[in-house]
Amino acid sequence: MNKKMKKISLYIMALLSTGLVSCNQDFETIFSPQTNPQESLLQASDVTVANNTPAVINLAEYFTEDGIAKAIPIGAATVKEGAMPANTILKAEVEFSKDADFSNSIVLDANSLDGSSDISVSASLLQDAYFNEITRNPATTDLYIRTVLYTVTGGTSDAIVGKPGENYYAESKVQFTPLNKVQISPAYYIIGGPNDWAGSAAEKPIKFNHSGADVYEDPIFTVVFDAAAEGDTWFAIGDDEACDAIGAGDWTKLFGIVGGDSQAKEGRLDYRYNLGADNSFCVPAGAKKIKVTIDMMSYTFKVEPVSIADNYYLIGGPGDWSADAAMTMTFNHSSKDVFEDPVFTYTFDGGKDMWFAFGDKDAIDAVAAGDWTKLYGTTGASEDLTGSFDRRYNLDGDHSFHIDGSAKMYRVSINMADMTYEIKELNFNEYIYEAGVNNDWGAVGQPLYCANQDGIYAGFFYAQDADWSEGKGAFKFTGAFNSWNEGNYGTGTINDDGLSGTLIDDGGSGNVLATPGFYKAEVNLAEMTYKLTPITGIGLIGPAQAGGWDTDTDLTFNPETRAWEGTIELAADEFKFRANDGWDINWGGTIDNLTQDGPNLKIETAGKYFIQFFPICETKSFAVITASE
Repeated sequence: MNKKMKKISLYIMALLSTGLVSCNQDFETIFSPQTNPQESLLQASDVTVANNTPAVINLAEYFTEDGIAKAIPIGAATVKEGAMPANTILKAEVEFSKDADFSNSIVLDANSLDGSSDISVSASLLQDAYFNEITRNPATTDLYIRTVLYTVTGGTSDAIVGKPGENYYAESKVQFTPLNKVQISPAYYIIGGPNDWAGSAAEKPIKFNHSGADVYEDPIFTVVFDAAAEGDTWFAIGDDEACDAIGAGDWTKLFGIVGGDSQAKEGRLDYRYNLGADNSFCVPAGAKKIKVTIDMMSYTFKVEPVSIADNYYLIGGPGDWSADAAMTMTFNHSSKDVFEDPVFTYTFDGGKDMWFAFGDKDAIDAVAAGDWTKLYGTTGASEDLTGSFDRRYNLDGDHSFHIDGSAKMYRVSINMADMTYEIKELNFNEYIYEAGVNNDWGAVGQPLYCANQDGIYAGFFYAQDADWSEGKGAFKFTGAFNSWNEGNYGTGTINDDGLSGTLIDDGGSGNVLATPGFYKAEVNLAEMTYKLTPITGIGLIGPAQAGGWDTDTDLTFNPETRAWEGTIELAADEFKFRANDGWDINWGGTIDNLTQDGPNLKIETAGKYFIQFFPICETKSFAVITASE
């Protein structure tokens, strides 16, 4: 964390304080701090401050049994006799930081020094400022402290003693323990749910996800899990301590719902031992999955049941209407959970008139048993290419989908969150184009080639970053050269590997982002997916160069020419180009048309050559080989 210094006034902090009353000393101030105060006539050398700060500050010791906050001593100020200007008194601000350089700090007004030389701060103000501005973590830590002094003349005009940022008093480092305002465990689990209660407490198979940050800075935990196979799904929430207690027969340390409404979708959590009952959660039968979000800073929860299955299946269409055939036609889905990405797609060949429906595993199993009513059908006309859908048992017939087969391919997209669909007719062009930072967003042609009119394209390019792209190479794909009107393919979802994901054809889609570097890009517009393969090096292999068929002579990528280049001594013999010191990606054929797995190339005359290799895509890749002195 790298926050700027926070100036916390007494008036603001008094409002932030919760459950802690002010201390019994006078911390009210009549002064109005200036943003850039002038330097005081009182010299820094005319003031000394005896450091009275204790070596250990445990805030729990600075509150009475009645919750009254005490003062934390900082120092005692002494002014050289005769040095204080007339009608002037001292005031103090105390800065606290976990970092020795005070890059993450807070500043508190000290008590009024009108008639007092002792400098102190309110324990309640320090606790609230530390909790709200530095960290909510209650762990003991080193805390750095320093004091800035001001003179206040006539009760209204203040001036800093010494030079800003240079003169500090009562500097110290203490061992600091804040109040533990809330207890957050590092991990939480679903107990019960689709699993045995005692068994799930022992094995903890359903763990909440977390960002990995300090749990006091990010107290949000989430989990998605399957609902019970039959009936309602009952569960509770617990941490490791609660799970261990269950092993000893104590179930009271689990969390339940405050108020006891077991089917509440949102509310507050508390321990069972505070609730006096189990107060477990219940999601009624019908849900496929359940998402639970807990905020352990506020002890609140949100339960989101959904009826989205892991898989969906086409029935009919390019196959037959049997359950066995349907199980071979599985819709595609990204690696995200269905809450984040509820869209599923299935692509198949056209060329003939077809009728089809789709369903989840339950629906297909029902078909096998002779029940067709659980399949999904369109709520509109069968020929509609977009619309909504519902279970057949909610419709007045089968309402199957119908296409005339005039397109080469069809992609069916279903959104299971809003129950809508789109049937896209696909007739693919020979090329699509990368457009990004590296080529002025498509002004320079960077094609990807589709060999079989199946929507699967491949090409090579350098992903370049920009000031605004936060160190990532940014690009999209377009359906035509230097045009965004025939396909604008950007990120739908990004998989955890950062190198693959789904695409959407939408001008508002996000850029594909990757670590800057050279890549082979594979784009499947039939499935609307992409995959990037990093090209860490390209070189020559074969007896024309020194390493023979065992070791490459590497080339260097030149972003100005967009070529892999090198000056190499070559024999009159054969060679090929290959990537990543392997044969998965290699080029041969002819110099003006280099293709994957093409025949060996040959140097006719031995000598030194300057080589430029331009790996673009099939039908476009070439090399320039020039004799070099």
